[in-house]
Amino acid sequence: MKFIYRIGIAFTAGIALLVGGEMAATTAHATVIKNSFLQTQRTIHTTNSKKQVKLTLPNKTVVQATAVKNRGGRKFIYINGEQLSYRLRKPLLASKSTSNYSAWIPATRANFKQVKTPVYLSYYNTHVRRKQVKNKTYHTTGNLWKGHALPTNYTTQKDPRLRITTDGYLEYFANSPFVYRTSPRPTATLKVISASHPGGSGKDIMTFHSSFSALPFKKVANTNTLTIQWTARSTVTAIPNENNVKLLTQQYVSKIGGQEWYNLSSTINY
Repeated sequence: MKFIYRIGIAFTAGIALLVGGEMAATTAHATVIKNSFLQTQRTIHTTNSKKQVKLTLPNKTVVQATAVKNRGGRKFIYINGEQLSYRLRKPLLASKSTSNYSAWIPATRANFKQVKTPVYLSYYNTHVRRKQVKNKTYHTTGNLWKGHALPTNYTTQKDPRLRITTDGYLEYFANSPFVYRTSPRPTATLKVISASHPGGSGKDIMTFHSSFSALPFKKVANTNTLTIQWTARSTVTAIPNENNVKLLTQQYVSKIGGQEWYNLSSTINY
């Protein structure tokens, strides 16, 4: 039997009202906190936080809790739709949409199963507890940009970008702007069929059914693998320049084949 639920939570005058469906009276996950990973246990229909667009989370979709709250003895989460694959975030590209965040969703066992951090996301830190410490901001987007450091003119620059979404899709953007609200349709995308992270290797090895020429895949039997190798090397960028620093960024460099790719780790405003 297939279950489909429409869920949206609105709060008016401090009273929780259920919009478009009946709340399941099951116990919430007591261990779910900010940044926890969850897998949907049925198809969930919700909206973005501004109720501008409808979002659908199919059964068995892995999501990350962007925020968690308790209200009236119940636990709720919302997610960042930008972390999802194109097929799921596509409604957010509508011109009227101004928020990538979902409405509050009950974190019940009927809706979600808590899971460990997916192995395919091992290439970056997914669990930053405090994103803002004084004038320093920590970033956890999972984006890898081709090169070794953020360009000083990044606001007008475009470069190749890749990432793995929480629901397990490799997305490659051949010419991505650094400043955007929602990722557009990727140049190429593949579903991760398996992944491994050998202890102490610093490698995130992902397997796919197919490949594309822009990235250095390795053919293994009837599959293709892509390895992201952590190098422990970091770089910094002074913006606009070293003599007049308004913004200082730190990046961590990884290698994919012989190519350098970096992940923005933190920024400091002066």
